[in-house]
Amino acid sequence: MSWLAILVPFLMGLLLLFVPGLLVTTAVRLRGFDAVAIAPPVSVAVLAISAIIAPMVGVGWSLWVPLVFAFIVAALGFVVTFGLNKLGLLDAPYKRQLGSTIVRTPMTWNIKQQAWLYASVAIGSLLTLRNTARGIGAPDWISQTWDNNFHLNAVRYIVDHNNGSALFVANMTSGGGPATFYPLAWHDFVSLVFMHSGASIPVATNAFAMAVAGVVWPLSVMYMVRSIFRANPVALMLTGIAAASMSSFPFSLIYFGVLYPNLLGYALLPVGIGMMAQLFRVGLVRYLATTQSLFLGLFVALGIALAHPNAVMSMLVLIMPIFIARVVLQIIAAVKKETPWWVVALQTVVIAGIFYLISYLWEIVRPAKEAGEMWHPQSSQGEALGGMLTNEALTSKPLWAVTILSLIGIFFLIKCRNRLYWVLGMWGVLAYYYVAVRSLAWEDGRYEVVGVWYHDSFRLAALVPIVTLAFVAYGVHQLSTLLADKLVGADLSRFKGRLREHGLVATVLGALAVIILGTVMQTAAPLNNYLHASRALYEPTLESPLLTPDEYNVLENIDKYVPEDSEIVVSAFNGGALAYAMADRKVTVYHTLSSMTSDDWYMYHNLDKAKTDPKVCKILERDNIDYFLWFGWKEVNGMNHQGWYTSFDKFVDSDLVEPVYHSGGATLYKITACE
Repeated sequence: MSWLAILVPFLMGLLLLFVPGLLVTTAVRLRGFDAVAIAPPVSVAVLAISAIIAPMVGVGWSLWVPLVFAFIVAALGFVVTFGLNKLGLLDAPYKRQLGSTIVRTPMTWNIKQQAWLYASVAIGSLLTLRNTARGIGAPDWISQTWDNNFHLNAVRYIVDHNNGSALFVANMTSGGGPATFYPLAWHDFVSLVFMHSGASIPVATNAFAMAVAGVVWPLSVMYMVRSIFRANPVALMLTGIAAASMSSFPFSLIYFGVLYPNLLGYALLPVGIGMMAQLFRVGLVRYLATTQSLFLGLFVALGIALAHPNAVMSMLVLIMPIFIARVVLQIIAAVKKETPWWVVALQTVVIAGIFYLISYLWEIVRPAKEAGEMWHPQSSQGEALGGMLTNEALTSKPLWAVTILSLIGIFFLIKCRNRLYWVLGMWGVLAYYYVAVRSLAWEDGRYEVVGVWYHDSFRLAALVPIVTLAFVAYGVHQLSTLLADKLVGADLSRFKGRLREHGLVATVLGALAVIILGTVMQTAAPLNNYLHASRALYEPTLESPLLTPDEYNVLENIDKYVPEDSEIVVSAFNGGALAYAMADRKVTVYHTLSSMTSDDWYMYHNLDKAKTDPKVCKILERDNIDYFLWFGWKEVNGMNHQGWYTSFDKFVDSDLVEPVYHSGGATLYKITACE
């Protein structure tokens, strides 16, 4: 399939990611780049919240649900900001009370003034889209991984039941038990793309992955950078390229898991960091008023949380240094008599309350230990720290170009002695958790420390680029500014007129640096090897863990033989469960982690006795189970569940079934035992 086939669902995904959020951000008087960059996390919040509310008020899931809710939120935001602005409280507390020396810069729709920001996002997007396409391989290939049974089938389940609530979809796998909360924002988006683009579920999924990784991620990174300091064009462009050059995000979450909800949450996370820097005024620039930061920050946090709870917990631990920096700045301001001590005391109490809230959420959000007990410590503390510092996390080889640029950033952050020390603090916090997930033993508190991330190295490694890119941006900005000043102001002082006035030499050298360093980052062997490995996990071959070419063929033809009201007996582990997502036919189990009823277990163990055990036929007839799909014993993750399906081998070799379609060893059978 040509990549052109992905264009319509890709554009549909972008519209869903930007339109609802833009309605809200513009309503609260944001303009230009800020309005655009903050839109995606707000859109995620609007869409996910509306999906939860809709069934409560008897409304089915459709495109109009998030749009109507977006207008409601936008109206509320407009009333709040308009009213507080009239009262002169839009940007309270004031400069003297907060001990801030940063004057707020007006936002604008003037593209010319923000051209380099948009250019950096464009180059980052193009390169990330290219690399994501390389990692996926083809628009209709699926990630042949453990969790993809659930992700693809959940989209079909939402559409079939007209319900996108995070409180509902777990019914698909609960075996008749009570449904629990599941972060469904990703699946809600893909369901709307699927419903309105004409694409298949695999194509809609890959299209939305491209939109999130290729557009939202570089946009979020550039917003974070813009919210911390004013970067020059060289820094912006190289940061955009670097965002497309780190295998640990976004490419690792497309390769491993597959962790689509984390991909969405982490892609939004830099916006949350940027907004907290604005709200607590710890950056070197300010654009957002306090009211705008608070109102939109609530929805940004909700969007990240509803994408995946451990994404918002990741944000909360990363921004803890921001809270500490705010207290330190307040104390300094009070010592200088720039702000009253009672304000310092009040804000310290508030920030202490925030820390308490984080510790409380740490216990609530953390999943059960059993959910990630398969992830054990894998390296020493030194190896883990070195791997993080050299950006080789989970790729086996250092990314030297990115690493050198980030080390330059660390050097200048220490040297410049400004209020940005908290950026170093973010790295320190992340290093603590990353080293813990790679090395901490169970008896030393592994679950308590990294249970939020299921004890999984991939989920923490994927956070490393967020902080690293802040270092890259600051380092390149400071170094290029220093070199430009030296070149134009000193070494080339004999040149007069136009050359010196326009800094032509500095511009040319900056462009060359972007081209050379960008090429080095994009051609790095660890990155390209990782993309190749990812592609191999998508490509259907005879050794594929979920779907071989023959199994794809059978799924493509199931609807010709199986009536819409019939159900198919499948194994959850060999790809058969994907008959639901890909062939639109009900199956007996939807995911590897599905709970099964006692009747399900009985049927699976006694299918071969259907002619002699009337209970088997009673179960089959009650549930309209008329077909059996056999994809063999090759299972995802190299597992073996023959003990779960003890009747299968005898069943397919008996006169209880007859083959109706096959391709290679993959066969669809009609169950005739109960006729």
